Amino acid sequence: MAANNLPRKLGRPEKPKEVQADGVEQAGEEIVKQKRKTPANLEGGSSAKKEDVSRILANCLKWYKLDKVKSLDELNERMAYFFTECFSTGEIPTVEKMCLAIGYDRQTVWRWETGESVSELGAGACDVIKKAKSFLATFESEMVTEGKINPVVYIFRAKNFFGMKDVQDYVLTPNNPMGAEGDPAQMAQKYQKALPGASIEAEGAEEE
Repeated sequence: MAANNLPRKLGRPEKPKEVQADGVEQAGEEIVKQKRKTPANLEGGSSAKKEDVSRILANCLKWYKLDKVKSLDELNERMAYFFTECFSTGEIPTVEKMCLAIGYDRQTVWRWETGESVSELGAGACDVIKKAKSFLATFESEMVTEGKINPVVYIFRAKNFFGMKDVQDYVLTPNNPMGAEGDPAQMAQKYQKALPGASIEAEGAEEE
């Protein structure tokens, strides 16, 4: 088997691509040209078959045709219908589809959830949205745990929809906690000038 046909080992990052150019500017232009070769539209970058597209569009159209909810009671009813329908049909529930089902865009729903604005449906809409989002977060975490969702896709969605964050702790240890002037006598003289009248004694300093 040719070396080029060998499968790449899992966990090993690919080698960086080399760009032949005479300068930085030319290298940048060459990189842009290479990126243009990658399909930027959904049709060119999708592996979905026509029947898949029809099925997914039908699911989305079903929620798109529903009237916008106009009260807190309607919101609760629509949420219950949304999750029950997804359960019955095997349709995957998502935050995007949930917003489509209630007739409001994601930015508006996000403002309700975070308390940035009070919903026209009433203050209780915030709790309804939070509970629904918690349900969806639990569903997607179960899906990735069982290997039904690509972990990379899950991480992206968890960061964008469910408040997941990358947290890195750093411990800073100064090489010389007393600064460049570590000698106690010198430090005492320095702070004596800054605080006239104060009695400052440096341990180990010579007595007069």
